[in-house]
Amino acid sequence: MRYLVRRWFSLKALLVDDEKPARDELKYLLEERHVHVVGEAANYNEAVKKICELRPDVVFLDIELGGKSGMDIANRIRQNANQPYIVFVTAYDEYAVKAFEVEATDYILKPFSEERLDTALSRIRERLQVHDVGKISVQQNKRFHLIDIDDIYYIYAEGRDVIIKTGGGEYRTSATLKEFEQRFGRQLLRTHKAYLVNVDRIKEIIPWFNGTYMLHLKDIPDEIPVSRSYVKDMKERFYM
Repeated sequence: MRYLVRRWFSLKALLVDDEKPARDELKYLLEERHVHVVGEAANYNEAVKKICELRPDVVFLDIELGGKSGMDIANRIRQNANQPYIVFVTAYDEYAVKAFEVEATDYILKPFSEERLDTALSRIRERLQVHDVGKISVQQNKRFHLIDIDDIYYIYAEGRDVIIKTGGGEYRTSATLKEFEQRFGRQLLRTHKAYLVNVDRIKEIIPWFNGTYMLHLKDIPDEIPVSRSYVKDMKERFYM
């Protein structure tokens, strides 16, 4: 039997706006609502780079950035798997229809309405199910060990067993790789039919043989294969 422990997940947000005062105001309002602002960007290139590096749950995206627009960023995001949700923020309501054409989650006008911001956050939290499981339990020596998903390096199948690799050791579980992938797909990347890898633990991506790759992880010497069947998903995840 598997036991699950619930905890609160704070939303991770990236703010994209070429006006710092607007970013500062939105950051203040979001942090009041327990949203973790993981980064800020002022233009297209910064935004694409930080979306890849920081993997936010939601991007608050100004439409008029100068040069390439927020719409260009939204279209780039749509090309990738596991993309963040998009909330457009702008002073111009004529962009509303275009915003929903690129499947934005919501649209907020400047100056910011706290009520509209609350509505947008509620929609995102419902979709992300942020009250979902943040720990799993595994039984070892007649005891249940609680493992935080953030502490996992990778999970692999060995015969009929599924093994969780952490910094503190390895644990066998009756859960399947598919179950982990479905529940934690935003954090765990399938690289092989027998491997799931915590994307936060990946240090380097090394081209290997015949279109395959090898992943080097932080702090441990283990190498994780990326089979050709999963190369496309990996490249989309990391904007390669």
